[in-house]
Amino acid sequence: MGEEIAEMMQAYASEVTEKMKDAAKAAGRRAVKELKQTAPEGYGEPEHYKDGWASVVETNGFSQMSVRIYNQKKYRLTHLLEKGHAKRGGGRVNGIPHIAPVEKKAIADFEERLGKGI
Repeated sequence: MGEEIAEMMQAYASEVTEKMKDAAKAAGRRAVKELKQTAPEGYGEPEHYKDGWASVVETNGFSQMSVRIYNQKKYRLTHLLEKGHAKRGGGRVNGIPHIAPVEKKAIADFEERLGKGI
């Protein structure tokens, strides 16, 4: 009897893990799509910053999973554009918040998809 319960729990856990991974992938894809639309233009070569966004689902064992959304082409610009930076001759360039709003939406999207899936 104990073995059957353990098998059922294992099957349930793996099913929930798969649904969680699917929800994470979908939320990551949606966030990348939105970042490609809302990212500022005109930095570096045309469209390289805007088109460089990608996502990957990373798992560390059974209990940890994360979605990493990053810019493949111009990764050095993300912090400078989001937070602003000092100019060479003095003064400051204001930041263009484009990552934080998408992050908040992605978290809400993931939670909604996970709630529907489970």
